[in-house]
Amino acid sequence: PDIEAEQLRSFSAEASQADLPDELLSKLLSLYKEIYSKGVIDNARYGELNQETGLAVVQGKVADTKAPAEIFSLSSAKEAFLSRLDTYTRSESAAIKAIGMDLTIFLTPNLIYDESTTYAVQSSSLQDISFTKGIVHTGQRIISKGEVVTSYSEQILNSLRAEYSSKIGFSGNILLLIVGQTLWIILALFIIFILIRSIAPKILQRIPELVFILFLFVLTVAGASLLYKIEPSILYLLPFPVIVLFMDSFFPTRLSLPLYIVFLIPLALITDSYQLLLINIIAGGVAVFVFRFWGSGWQQFLSALLVFLAYLVSDISFHLISEGTFEQLSGVVFRNYGMASILMIASYPLVFLIEKIFGFVSLSRLRDLADTGNKALRELSEKAPGTMQHSLQVANLAETAARHIGANALLCRVGALYHDIGKINNPQYFAENQAAGFNPHSLLNPRESARIVIQHVEDGKNMAKKFGLPLLISDFIETHHGRTRTEAFYTAWCNEGGDPANIEDFTYEGQLPTTREHVVVMLADAVEAACRSLKDYTPESISAMVNKMVRHRISEDQLQNADITYRELRKIQEILNVQIQEIYHSRITYPKRKRLK
Repeated sequence: PDIEAEQLRSFSAEASQADLPDELLSKLLSLYKEIYSKGVIDNARYGELNQETGLAVVQGKVADTKAPAEIFSLSSAKEAFLSRLDTYTRSESAAIKAIGMDLTIFLTPNLIYDESTTYAVQSSSLQDISFTKGIVHTGQRIISKGEVVTSYSEQILNSLRAEYSSKIGFSGNILLLIVGQTLWIILALFIIFILIRSIAPKILQRIPELVFILFLFVLTVAGASLLYKIEPSILYLLPFPVIVLFMDSFFPTRLSLPLYIVFLIPLALITDSYQLLLINIIAGGVAVFVFRFWGSGWQQFLSALLVFLAYLVSDISFHLISEGTFEQLSGVVFRNYGMASILMIASYPLVFLIEKIFGFVSLSRLRDLADTGNKALRELSEKAPGTMQHSLQVANLAETAARHIGANALLCRVGALYHDIGKINNPQYFAENQAAGFNPHSLLNPRESARIVIQHVEDGKNMAKKFGLPLLISDFIETHHGRTRTEAFYTAWCNEGGDPANIEDFTYEGQLPTTREHVVVMLADAVEAACRSLKDYTPESISAMVNKMVRHRISEDQLQNADITYRELRKIQEILNVQIQEIYHSRITYPKRKRLK
């Protein structure tokens, strides 16, 4: 729009209504035109102008380059206008004052910043920049066969290759290029297979976990490749460390971190540089470490700050190695690192969506389930307080034992807290909840008692569904007794003349443990319950009972499907022995004070 014409029309209309003399009106219009002819730009844009390069004023198809001193800012235009008014005669000044109008309101910027044109010019300028060095004339020999390659000739050859590639592009066989890229993808997938096979081979049998790993790999490689083609600087905004945080939520760190490194290797091929690859490897390693301590609530912002510092230090170190100076450090790159750190914690909650889609259980979910104030454990505590105390003891034992054999300690703790949740339905039939002097089993025959006690496993599975517990936790309910017998009721049945061959009525219908965590909870549960029956809590009696319960589980083939070694079983046995002795330690007997006569 013609801003100058619009403002002058508005002024003329206002001046005519105010009966401003024609001669003074003409004089003021000339002053307006004089100022507008130089050009007026808003104050903010004027402050951003480069004093050396100035700006280009485009009118139609003609561009005129002007220095900042040759145009007005809005403030300087008003100052120049008022300064000229001071030179007017007294009668002219009186006439202007009489109309009571602020004449500077008709001054407005008539130079408008055109972002699209500016970007087009900048892009064109960048394309004209040569990244090659030296001049080679037509027919000039660069180097002869057998001649020693000097740094100068190498520089010329590299420049020639770069210039040739920029002018012509990829000159090789496109099909072979695709074959080469495909081979790299196959090699990366092969390394991923080797890592999984070596560290966590059971993942190869679980389709959802394999699909999840492949999904993250494709997302990382394809996403980075696509965005690099659109705008290379965008890669510095991508929160690559969140990839390793996603994997670390469901897999052990000894697997997730190597997989993350393999995922990032294609970055070196995409960017033709190892800098972004190594910087993100360092940032990812820091993220995995700090999220163990500050991974929830506001503490995540502290983790983001430390990851940002890792980005910062890594980038500065690369800059110092390549340039040897702090000059030319780009503030834009540091800003991008800051945004990447914030995007990392902003995208981390997607772990809950991944959990739902793939049926996983994250560390965050396990921490929530370990909270004894949640609905399920609160109901267990209210209806079966004795069972709740038993579960807490088993959880402490299992967590400690799991940590010593390298198993998932948090998973063991959560599994132990919920393993007896089925006792909510009939708490009075379990010894830990019975009042002194009355046992309801005295009114039942051994087979009926066994049926009620065995039923708590099935009830537990139903309660797990009711409270929405993950299948991973429900497995502990089903495996904590395995296929063992209720020995007390079976022995009573035989002693009362029952058929000893009738074993099925006294055998739990659960599943045998398959993981180390299942075994830890099974043994901790059996040992804790058995040691409660001891009359004398001496180190010898406790040790004998712990050894007995572990041997029984082994001899009854309850651990035949479990992925655990005898060395780990011995370690569990030792830890349980020590822990039980500390729980039932002897106390000092305080003597009675004698009365003075």
